[in-house]
Formats: sequence, structure tokens, C-alpha cells
Amino acid sequence: MSYAAVNTKAVAVYARFLKPEVPLKILEAGNIKDGLAILESTWGLELTENPHLLEVNVKMAQKVYDTLNGFHYYLQGSARSFYNALLTRYEIQDLKRIFRAVYHDEDVGLVRKSLLALDPMLLPKDQTVGPDELFKVLEATPYGRMLSAYKGVARDKILFYIEMELDRSYYERLIKEARELPKKDRKEIMAMLNRHVDLLNIRYIYRGKKTYDILKSEMENFVIHGGNIPPKLLKSWIYAEDVNALVRSVRNSSFSFLFQEKRNNQMADILATRDLAAVYEKHYQQAGLSLGRIVALSILLENAIKDVSTTLEGLRLGFGKDLIRSLLTIPMKEGEVWQ
Repeated sequence: MSYAAVNTKAVAVYARFLKPEVPLKILEAGNIKDGLAILESTWGLELTENPHLLEVNVKMAQKVYDTLNGFHYYLQGSARSFYNALLTRYEIQDLKRIFRAVYHDEDVGLVRKSLLALDPMLLPKDQTVGPDELFKVLEATPYGRMLSAYKGVARDKILFYIEMELDRSYYERLIKEARELPKKDRKEIMAMLNRHVDLLNIRYIYRGKKTYDILKSEMENFVIHGGNIPPKLLKSWIYAEDVNALVRSVRNSSFSFLFQEKRNNQMADILATRDLAAVYEKHYQQAGLSLGRIVALSILLENAIKDVSTTLEGLRLGFGKDLIRSLLTIPMKEGEVWQ
């Protein structure tokens, strides 16, 4: 199929939302009021006076979701099937937010109003939604059977289990759909997915050892099948004696940048996200007329939301500009200084 129309729309979306590098403009402004004005004018958002960060995030996410949905109508056959699978990412994000709200005893009503892909009516109004009620509600969805296995998991671990299970099922479905694409699209998209899967697997193994003390055999079941890490090496990381042994081994691999000797390992998530941002930016620029361009664009748009959120929250908390800049996915330019 021809991707001429898709490419034209992708270029327009990139120019509007990504090329201005809004997070850096907000950081340069140095205050929330001016930052929100910049965001409203560039993204075309209508925010309330003195909006909460949640409102900003939700309205940006809705803008991105609506924009990405618009590509669906340009696609046919295996490309449309793959893209439909790609967009279920937003159902996954909705589910994760619902679980966090329920298990952290937060206001589920706020989550209901901010759902992007799931039907808000899924969550009953004027009724307390606890873990039992949530699992009951999910029985009517495609996710109910998959997630019901975790009903009995302890509260301090269940969100991690749910997150891993949802990501595993999502990326394995995407890989399956990608293998049905024409050769050119398949090659580009698999290159991006494989890198994403590799970094997710490393991050989950690290978090499982460091924070949740998950059994090695359990972690093996959660690993996403795919990626470029040789199975033998990945298994050695799963069965590493402890988190320190894992970090030492990863430092001897091509993923050594995740655990730099002179940096706190808490930066691993940010470093992984930044690496992925560079990968998707490269594929966006080089993909040309292909499905790969809008796949890359989808992640770049999500990163833009995260970067805006990080910048606004950093300014609210009084962080220095240089610290906020170090937390963004946008690559640093030579000679760039923030004070």
C-alpha cells in the first residue's frame, strides 16, 4: 500500500508537537505560568486556570490519542491490523492507572474521567471500587481472565505483577502482528520493537531483584519473548544471585550505559527511556514512506508528554534547570547549558 498520505500527516504532526521542543521552551521560561501558556499555544490545549498537573497530562494524552487514532483510516490489511494492536497500548495504560488508583486507595472517579481508550462506564459510579470489585468488573473485558490469576498476590507486589503481565502480553502480540507485515515494514518495526523489549526485560529483572524479591522462576515467566538479547544471556541475568551480580553482568554487555559506574542506578529508567527516544527518532527520520514512521512517532509523542510533565513538576518543586534537563528524553546538544 502507499504511505504518501500517512507520511504527509506524520510530518505535520511532528512539526506541530515535536519540532518546537516544548519542554525546553518551558524550561527556558523558568516558571509554571509562562510554561503553561507556551504549552497551550503550541499544543492547542484549553486548560483551566491554575490547572493541576493531572489535568495537563490528561489533556495532552487525549490530544496524542486522538491524533494517533486518525492514522487508522489511512491503513489497510496487515498494516491496519498491526496498528490496531499498537493502539491497545492506551487500554493497557488505562488499566495500569485503574489498578494504581484502586490499590493506592485513590479517587477512582478521577481516573474514570481521564480514561483514554477504555469505556468510563467500566467503572461503576457512586460506588467504592476495591480489589474484589475491580477484578469482578474486568471479567467482562478481554483482560479479565489474564489478570484474574493475580487476585491473591500481596498488595505490595501486585501492581508490579500486573504491569509485567500486561506489557508481556502487549509486546508479544505486537511482535506477532509485526511478523505478518511486508518485508520493509517488518524490518523497521522489528528493529524498534526488539530494542524496546530488550530494555523492558532488563528493567523488569532489575526491579524484580532490587525492590520486589521475586522468585527467579517467576521472573522467567514474565520475560517478554522477543528482542535481540541472546536467550542464554537473558536467562543468566534472571538467575543472577542478586541485584549487584546482575548489574555487574549488564555492565559487561552492550547495555552497560544503563548502570554507569559513577551514577546512581536509579537513573537506569531515565537512561533506558533516553536510549529508546534516540532509537525512535532515528527511525522516524530514516523510515521515509513506511508504517515505521508512525510507529516511531507514537512513542516520540508519549515522550513529549513525559518531558512536559517532568519539566512542570520540576519547576513546581523548585528543582534547578540543569537537574530538570538531565531528566528529559530530549538529547543534549553540544554546549547546552542550563542555569
